[in-house]
Amino acid sequence: MQQLIKKHCINVYNALKRPLISVFLALLVGAIILLISGENPLTVYKVLVYGAFVGRGAILNTLFTATPLILAGLACIIAFRTDIFNIGVEGQIYMGAFAAAFVGFTFTGLPGYIHIPLCFLAAIIAGGLWGAVPGLLKGFLGVNELVVTIMLNQVATLFTGYLVTHPFRGEGLGYAASPKIADSAFLPRFKLTSQLHFGFIIALLMVILVYFYFRHMSLGFESRIIGWNRLFAETAGMDVAKKTVWIMIISGAVAGVAGAGEVLGVHHRFAQDFSPGYGFDGVTIALLGRNHPVGVLIAALFFAVLRSGSSMMEMMTSVSSNIIKVLQSVIIFFLAVEFLFKEIPIIEYIKNIFQRIPKGEGAIWRN
Repeated sequence: MQQLIKKHCINVYNALKRPLISVFLALLVGAIILLISGENPLTVYKVLVYGAFVGRGAILNTLFTATPLILAGLACIIAFRTDIFNIGVEGQIYMGAFAAAFVGFTFTGLPGYIHIPLCFLAAIIAGGLWGAVPGLLKGFLGVNELVVTIMLNQVATLFTGYLVTHPFRGEGLGYAASPKIADSAFLPRFKLTSQLHFGFIIALLMVILVYFYFRHMSLGFESRIIGWNRLFAETAGMDVAKKTVWIMIISGAVAGVAGAGEVLGVHHRFAQDFSPGYGFDGVTIALLGRNHPVGVLIAALFFAVLRSGSSMMEMMTSVSSNIIKVLQSVIIFFLAVEFLFKEIPIIEYIKNIFQRIPKGEGAIWRN
């Protein structure tokens, strides 16, 4: 058992060490920007961490911020590990959120232990069906899923916006939103002074389920094989087209869970433009977490620390919270550079040259 735990820890470390370098370089760039601005980087970062972990309800608020990010990142890696670029998680979140809200305000008089699962089931179906569209086009017609999913994001946001502007608009509201869901559909909160709700527990369970999916389920194993070499998978007899559809359905379903969590645990209704871009953040989190469920959890918590602590940082220093967006952008830049270097043959050629140089006692090159 100890050997198994040790093996998994080593695998996680090997998977995360490069993203950690990207984060370190981003923080270094942020420190340079702060120095140029006349601020002490150590003081600013200290206040940032303090705001995320210290104080009344700070940790709970950080976990609350991380909840949708975890689910969005998991939705992305399910597709990414199959070499399918699902950039449509944002749209799938919207569709799942509206479906959960619709069941929440339509079916009343149900006990909570029935109403809440029913809302999540509706969100899973809606998100999964929205993910199936690019899956079908990719699997059977060879249409580029990157273009389709990006376009479907806009379709989903506009479609759900229309629904809560006209046919399903709540009465007496000064903004576009659905009627309030029934109290029986509310996700319970851990503490009245915090917005952290049981959606965080669901997110942690999803991390375990996705890990189990990739490690112990046949579809998860086959999806990894397809991601490694699609031609080999087809030669081995896998129905790649059908599995592409199912993988996109699962990815969309997880995104739907993220949308349902925001409706049932936070807003208690579907509001137009309720998401600040969770689906797009999920792409960055998936890349930073190296397409590993545990990595996604760590990356989402890191992003949550940045965002949760930025409010106190803005109050205690003269630094704008926009520095967090700068850090996120720089992280994306270094991640992109890392992937770019992998694709440049000359980089690998140079590495091979250095590896062939002797490393004996009299060698000039040493590690």
